[in-house]
Amino acid sequence: MRGSLRAPALLTGTCALLLALLASGLTAASAEESSSRRGTVTASAPFLMPMEPYAGYQPQTTCKRTPKPGVLMLADWLVARGGGYGPISRSCAGSSRSEHKESRAFDWLLDATDPADAALAAALLDEVLAPDDTGQPHALARRMGIMYIIWDDRMWASYDGFVEKRYLSSGCRTRRTCSPTLRHRDHLHISLTRQGAKGATSWYYAQEPPV
Repeated sequence: MRGSLRAPALLTGTCALLLALLASGLTAASAEESSSRRGTVTASAPFLMPMEPYAGYQPQTTCKRTPKPGVLMLADWLVARGGGYGPISRSCAGSSRSEHKESRAFDWLLDATDPADAALAAALLDEVLAPDDTGQPHALARRMGIMYIIWDDRMWASYDGFVEKRYLSSGCRTRRTCSPTLRHRDHLHISLTRQGAKGATSWYYAQEPPV
């Protein structure tokens, strides 16, 4: 009698274990598939220098109207993909802070309402925020010295681990009353660290010198 009761219990336990293993396998496969859709894995091979750490916030403190070589190199690299060449430098008038006033920010002219431009922005974000083949997260963004990116009401900042966050300009009370420029819907803004602006991080050293 005891043996006849034990058999169904053993069968039930075995089925439960198999279902749990199957579920965990499906979950892992789903997570892997989701990760692979996030974007490409970038190569670590071109870089001889070690990966840069996540940069902290480096606010504008002086006025510099001459762009540094890193900003110019990154701007050319972006515009070669498409889009337009926006401003780097900005007048130092006024009390507001901006990395444009130190000539270490670039506005890549893209239209968020244009599917082709939106695809360019999405492809860039996927690429610079992707891990490299050694598992280092946000590999190109860190190597480029990107401090933060703002595009289409969203922001990705190095000092926040490049976590996507909703963005609202301090000059706007609501998004509905905000201009396309302040919402960064007519350009993608990239601010660089001081080292990135100088071209003194690993990505810039790995680029081929101009002929």
